Amino acid sequence: MKKQIIFIALAFAALAVQAQAANVSSDMESLGSNKDIVNRANRLESRSRIAIVQNRAVDRRMRLELGLSYAPVATGDSYLRTQVGGLHADFHIVPQFSLGIRASQYGNMLTSEGKNQFQLAQDAKARGSVDYRVPDIDYPVSSIIGVATWYMMYGKMNLFDVKTVQFDIYSLAGAGTQTLSSGDTATYTAGAGIGFWLNNHLSARFEGRWQGYQDKVFTGTRDLNLMIANMGIGVLL
Repeated sequence: MKKQIIFIALAFAALAVQAQAANVSSDMESLGSNKDIVNRANRLESRSRIAIVQNRAVDRRMRLELGLSYAPVATGDSYLRTQVGGLHADFHIVPQFSLGIRASQYGNMLTSEGKNQFQLAQDAKARGSVDYRVPDIDYPVSSIIGVATWYMMYGKMNLFDVKTVQFDIYSLAGAGTQTLSSGDTATYTAGAGIGFWLNNHLSARFEGRWQGYQDKVFTGTRDLNLMIANMGIGVLL
C-alpha cells in the first residue's frame, strides 16, 4: 500500500512539473503576439530613430550668410609671420551646397629669421661693406576668392547641457586673385571645415584650408603654399 501511495505522489509531481514547463513555453511563444509588449517595443524603436536621424533644424534653402573671420597662417615665406582678417558671404542654394566669396586683408611682420637677416644687412652696410644681401620679400596684401562648398555630413551635439546645436562638416574649393606687394596673381584654395548653426540666424565656422599662389622675388617666381586655420562668426539672412 505504501508503495502505491509513493508511486501516485511521484506521478502527480511529474505531471505538475510538465504542466509548469508547458506554461512557460506557451508564455515565451506568445510574447511576440502580446499587443501591449509589441506596441511598447515599437514606441521605443521609433524614439531611438528620431534621436539619431532628424531633419536639419535650421533651414538653409535660398539663404545668405554673411560673416567675419580671422586666421593665422602657417608655412609660406619663412621671413614673414602673416595673419588674415576677412569677410565671407555664402549663398546657400540648398542645405548641401553653397556658393560664396572670401575677401581677405593680410597683416605681415618679420619672423625672428627675417629680423636677423635684415639686421645682418644693416650691420654690414654700417661697416662700409658691399658684401651683403637684403632679403627680397613679396608680401601678401589682400585676396578675393570665389568658393563652392559641399556640406556632406550633418548632425547635432549637446553644447554644455545648455543647447542642442546643429552642425555640418563640409569641404570647399575655389579660385581668385591674390594681391601682393609686387602686383596681382592667381590664387587657388581647397579645404574642409565644420559649421555650427547656433540658431536660425547665428552661425560659427572653423575651417582649415590650403591656399597657393606664385610670388616674385629677385631670383624669379616661386610657388608659395599657405595653410590657413580660419575661425569665423556669421549671420543668416
